[in-house]
Amino acid sequence: MKKLFAIGIALVALAGLAMAGDYHKGSTLACEECHVMHYSTSHGYNANGGGITTPLGTAGPYEYLLRNDINDLCLSCHDGSSFAPDVLTANGGVVPTSGRLGGALNRDNTSPYFDATGHTLGSMATAPGGTWANANGLNCADCHTVHGRTPISSAVDPKGSYRNLSSYVLYPASTAPGVSYAVGTNDLAKDVFERSNAMGGDHYDINNVDFNEPITNGSNYAGFCKQCHTNFHGTSTDANMNDGTEWLRHPTADADLSSTSFLNRYAGLAYRVKMMSASGNWGTYGTPWVGAPTDLTPSCFSCHKGHGNQNSYGLIFAAGAADLGENGDGTAYKNLCQQCHTRGL
Repeated sequence: MKKLFAIGIALVALAGLAMAGDYHKGSTLACEECHVMHYSTSHGYNANGGGITTPLGTAGPYEYLLRNDINDLCLSCHDGSSFAPDVLTANGGVVPTSGRLGGALNRDNTSPYFDATGHTLGSMATAPGGTWANANGLNCADCHTVHGRTPISSAVDPKGSYRNLSSYVLYPASTAPGVSYAVGTNDLAKDVFERSNAMGGDHYDINNVDFNEPITNGSNYAGFCKQCHTNFHGTSTDANMNDGTEWLRHPTADADLSSTSFLNRYAGLAYRVKMMSASGNWGTYGTPWVGAPTDLTPSCFSCHKGHGNQNSYGLIFAAGAADLGENGDGTAYKNLCQQCHTRGL
């Protein structure tokens, strides 16, 4: 599966691939951070031998001139560092104010981040709802293009795909545009609105990101997840989701909170899970929402943390009375259901 990691092994070609993403792009795509020419490093790249260098793994040399195994290499920056988002278990690095939007991966089946709480690095299990599995163990490159995704077109996704989301499971054979995004000024034609892209903790804070709905009967974010979790995604007209009279699986699109009871319940909470909005209106987090629009639509991120958290399935136990953070302010999964549904209150 390491072969899935490679776009090319020639370091001179990397600059041409640095087209998109939040960090691994342009001048911030530094070849030496991940690659080494001879699997030998005794000092940094500055003329005086200084400069930070990523440590070499002990089992090399590695394919594609990598400095370490894929997961260990990524975690050398993304686990407990002061300059890059921490994505594994507890946040020991750059700490966002309200919690990491993607939550936390797990790896060692150790409390409170058990394998059941989200995506498990190294897992060879078949993805729930699908048929895909990594025979060599799940790795970061199964979901992210580490060099930045090349845009399908400047009109569709000039920045590439949000957070480098572009699965090597299908990429580059897939022609899907990925998850498009706008920064600073919202663009309702993009899937994601990121208020600021300043490098640092708040860049990945849940209050820095919201979700548009550029296609009213779909979700490109869910489409990305669907590459592995196939049967869990669809609309009211898809047989795997609806038998023509009733839902069979919870919708990830085509299900606006237009019902008065659903909308009133959701809008009446001070702290709400994320929804897609076709109008770019998400209310004010921490305040009950008067006059909420009827175009709000749930998708995968409404209920789950993309990486996971401390709850089973990475669910957000969201009672809605206090800042939800990564795990939610509730104690059970029904708290999440009751963000919209009133049964059992």
